[in-house]
Amino acid sequence: MSYCQSCMCEYLESVSDCPGCGVKLTPGDPAFCPSCEEEILHEVITCPHCGILLGWKREDEEEIQCQRHEGERAVGRCIVCATSVCGDCARRRGGKVFCEEHHDLKVAFDWVAVHSASTQVEAHLMKGHLLAANIPALLLSQHDRMYTTTLGDLALTEVMVQKSMFTEAKQFLDALALELDAEDKSN
Repeated sequence: MSYCQSCMCEYLESVSDCPGCGVKLTPGDPAFCPSCEEEILHEVITCPHCGILLGWKREDEEEIQCQRHEGERAVGRCIVCATSVCGDCARRRGGKVFCEEHHDLKVAFDWVAVHSASTQVEAHLMKGHLLAANIPALLLSQHDRMYTTTLGDLALTEVMVQKSMFTEAKQFLDALALELDAEDKSN
């Protein structure tokens, strides 16, 4: 069997491209994380969705070590920064593995909150700055109609970036804040 990594449909070996997506089919069966049951690539060592160490490795590979405690075997990698963490370092929340630095971040699928805004205007400005810096961003707001109740003016709007772009986005927003502070002091 072959399958499409985009739509997860399975096809006979005689088919080479997915008729629905146009994507080249991957031979074999799809792989799923035993912990979070999300689709993963066959060759990954840790699940990019939950951070758990999958336990399979080639014989020529060394065991993954904790980046903080030398000699300690890692149990997973932070889903935000991919730092290897041991049982003492790992912070688990909602079935996901985090490092000490990122355990309190809000995560939704493969997106992480990089900024919490108290107003919609502030959130849209931050999103605009990130987009101008070629950092994909979206807003997650409690003002959205998907919530059955809202907090009105107390609701926060989260500016979200892809997990892989979090560090770059955080550094960009921190530099922007310093620049704006310097402008305010000069005026």
